[in-house]
Amino acid sequence: MHLDDALAALPPVPFFFLRHGETDWNRDRLAQGQTDTVLNSTGRDQAAEATPLLEDHGLTRIITSPLKRAYETAEIVNRSLNLPMTRQSGLIERAFGQHEGRPWFPGFVDAELETMEPVSDFTVRIIVALTEVLDRYPGLLLIVSHGGVYRSFAQVLCGLANARAANSVPFRFDPPGENTSRWRITPVDPKRPME
Repeated sequence: MHLDDALAALPPVPFFFLRHGETDWNRDRLAQGQTDTVLNSTGRDQAAEATPLLEDHGLTRIITSPLKRAYETAEIVNRSLNLPMTRQSGLIERAFGQHEGRPWFPGFVDAELETMEPVSDFTVRIIVALTEVLDRYPGLLLIVSHGGVYRSFAQVLCGLANARAANSVPFRFDPPGENTSRWRITPVDPKRPME
């Protein structure tokens, strides 16, 4: 499937996004990709601190990457929200192949090195997965996933190059309005501006 076709099928409904909490590999600036790392104590605290920011928005379900760092973040948040949770394998991080566990370097996230999942394949995969969950589950969804997923959503849906989501900082994505073809991202915490 081509990206244009995937985007054309995307339902124009809002959703919330939360990147997982910190892991030791985040702290040490190592590429995680699809390696199934776990939250560290800071990451668990970050998830707990995000919880009050996600209350009172009318969220109806949590959709989470099945990787442990995302799923545990979703579980911590859900102690208060008490929502149904669904794993969506299409929302796992981009695969970095043999480069997982190695230090990041400038330009790494856009690199097309041997054994890495091609950026174009990754982008189509996550847009298709987003379409599937927005189609299948009515209401306002919280997507708990990864930094690369956020970056691609921000780039492809909103036209924001090099957007970053800090660990466990929630955002709201809103579909295009009458005068624009671009989605909008709004930080849920007004004290945490866009990065």
